[in-house]
Amino acid sequence: MQQYLAVLDRQDWCTTIRSDFDPDSDAYFWFAGNVAMRLQLRAFTDPTVDR
Repeated sequence: MQQYLAVLDRQDWCTTIRSDFDPDSDAYFWFAGNVAMRLQLRAFTDPTVDR
C-alpha cells in the first residue's frame, strides 16, 4: 500500500490529475472530501501547496 501511495504523491501524477479534474464537479468534490483527504492525496488539495 505504501508503494502505491508513494506513486500517487509524485509531482508528475499530481500534475496529470489536476490538469484533467474539474474542481466544480460533484464527483471531484465528493472524492476530494471523502477519499483523497483520508489518503492525503495532495493532487486533490490546493495546487499551490506542495510538500
